Amino acid sequence: MAGRVPLIITVDGPAASGKSTAAKNLAAALGIPYVTTGGLYRAVAWIADRKGLSLDDARVLAAIARNLRIEFRVAGFGGALSIHLDGREVTRELGHPRISHLTSAKVAFLRPVRDAVNARTRRMAEGGRLVAEGRDCGSVVFPAAPYKFFLTASVAERARRRRIDLARLGLRPALESIRRDLVRRDHRDATRGYGAMVTAADAWVIDNTGWEQPDTVAAIIRRLDVRGLKPGRRSGRMLPGVIRRALKLGLSAPCHS
Repeated sequence: MAGRVPLIITVDGPAASGKSTAAKNLAAALGIPYVTTGGLYRAVAWIADRKGLSLDDARVLAAIARNLRIEFRVAGFGGALSIHLDGREVTRELGHPRISHLTSAKVAFLRPVRDAVNARTRRMAEGGRLVAEGRDCGSVVFPAAPYKFFLTASVAERARRRRIDLARLGLRPALESIRRDLVRRDHRDATRGYGAMVTAADAWVIDNTGWEQPDTVAAIIRRLDVRGLKPGRRSGRMLPGVIRRALKLGLSAPCHS
């Protein structure tokens, strides 16, 4: 790590708030690793479901979480995220609504599983550089992280985005059904006894309703500039053109700390 600037960035928020896209593109722009804790929970749910294991057995599920051989690959800025388990790509499998439901309604509620996933995520940051995305990365996983962001958007906007994501999987549920599901998930995530989705007190909140994807990354990078990081210079990387253009536009961001 000699000569490298320690850089832990957390990006939290509810489902379909754009946090996954923003976080992976931010990591690609800065040239640092990326992890989605939701991907880790989904991997546990998928493995257990595939093997016919009980989703109420916290001990077994925690052991699965501890022993995951998982890799998150981002194909450059604006590129797709692919998730690999034991060398096999399982991105589509983990994105299926059944796995989403099992994850949010069962697996993510179990404290031993959350502890195992949190420990796994912290190990991924041992190199001192990571963009971590989830529900409680800034409040629980990395409470001392110097750069924390919480993304949100209106339920209508998030339902629209979720419908687009599901269409890519060949699924076309009614928009109102998606909206109701998001409201239920928000409630579960916010009222969970441990690791509930909350905005860290020192997080920078960004409401990206109606924004294009690069605008959110630009808003985050603009805030990193304010904090003195200067991503385009101190990282030694040229920011993608779409981000440079968004920065020049100076979008009036509804953000607050």
